[in-house]
Amino acid sequence: MNFNIIIGFLVAVLSIIFGFYFDGGNFASLYSPTALLIVLGGAIGYIILGFPLNVLAQFPRSIKFILFRKKKDYAGLIEKLYNLANIARREGILSMEAEAEKEEDPFIQKGLLYVADGVEPEFLKEVLENEISARMRDITSAAKICDAGGAVCPAMGLIGTVIGMVNILLNLSADMSVLGISVGTAFLTTFYGVFLANVFFLPLGSHIRLCAEQETSYMQLIVTGLLSILEGEYPARMRDNLIAEIGGPEKLKPLKEKEQKSA
Repeated sequence: MNFNIIIGFLVAVLSIIFGFYFDGGNFASLYSPTALLIVLGGAIGYIILGFPLNVLAQFPRSIKFILFRKKKDYAGLIEKLYNLANIARREGILSMEAEAEKEEDPFIQKGLLYVADGVEPEFLKEVLENEISARMRDITSAAKICDAGGAVCPAMGLIGTVIGMVNILLNLSADMSVLGISVGTAFLTTFYGVFLANVFFLPLGSHIRLCAEQETSYMQLIVTGLLSILEGEYPARMRDNLIAEIGGPEKLKPLKEKEQKSA
C-alpha cells in the first residue's frame, strides 16, 4: 500500500490543526457542517456537472491504482527480458508462445504471443503503445477531476463566505456575540475551500500523474525488450540498451541492494 498519500495528508491536517490550537484556537471552532456542505457539496456538484459518467467511473479505480500500486522491479524485468531473448535466440521465436503461457503479466504475455506469431515490429510497437496510451488515459482522467476540484473549492469557499456575510448584514441588530460566531463561520468556508484544494485535490492530482508517468516508463521498457526479441537482437546488447533506457547501471544498484536486504 502507498502510505505516502496517507502520511502526507495526516501531516498537513495535523500541522494546521495543532498550529491553530497552539495559537490559542479551539478545535471545535474549526468544525462547521454548513461551511463543509457548501464547499464540498458545491465541488462535487461541479465535478458531476463537468465530467461524463464514464470519466467519473474511472476516479475510484485510479485512486485504487495509486494506493495499492506495486513497486516496479526494473532489475527483475530486465533480467526476465534478457532470459527470454536467450531462449528466443536458442530455440526460435516460436518458443515465445510457450513462455507466454508461463507469464503472469498480461501485457508481457500479449506481447510474447505477437512475437511468437512473427508480426512486423511496427505492428507490435503500435499495438502495445496504443494499449499503454489507453491505460494511462483512464488513469489520468482522475487527475483532471482532481484539478477541477482544486480549482472550484476556493471559489465555493468564497461563495460560502459571501452568503455568510449577507446573513450577518441582514441581522446587524443581533447580539454581538452571535454576530462574532457568524463571522467566524462565514470565513470557515474560505478556509475549507483553500484547505481541500491545496491539501487534498491538487496534491492527489499530481500524485496520479507521476504514478502514470512511472507506469508508462515501465511498460515502454517492456515494449523495447519485446521489439528486440522480435528483431533477433543479441541478448547482451538488448540488456545494455534497457539498462541505458532507465538511466544506466547506477540506477540498478539501489534496486539490487534493496532486494538483497529484503532477502
